Amino acid sequence: MVLPPNRLLRVAIAALVVALGAIAYAAGPAETFPARACRAVDGDTIKCGAERIRISNIDTPELGAHARCAAEAELAERARQFTAQRLAAGPIELSRDVKRPRDRYGRTLATVRSGDADLGEALIAAGLARRWDGRRHPWC
Repeated sequence: MVLPPNRLLRVAIAALVVALGAIAYAAGPAETFPARACRAVDGDTIKCGAERIRISNIDTPELGAHARCAAEAELAERARQFTAQRLAAGPIELSRDVKRPRDRYGRTLATVRSGDADLGEALIAAGLARRWDGRRHPWC
């Protein structure tokens, strides 16, 4: 089936609008903070001003009383320190997840970059985080 040129152009423009909308829907515009403007709460949660931000698509061990064993608590502290060091190196760039803006605890979900590196990917590469697959897995 061959479409007339003006109809073909309308179909192409509509497809482009849908594609661009899907891209914009997944991640919002990035917001940049200077180094040390944000602090690490734990390995996968940071605080910038009053806003608590959960790093999207990763899971780190739990700190303190939430840890299920001493090994998890120690790994969690290493993850928190790693995150704190990366935030201090800055600048920090947040890309909020507009598809799923908050987690069940009310934290903003975002991809976090520090300097030129994705913080979540850096935590995974360092063995301090796992990719989030929708449920927690034991660290012990």
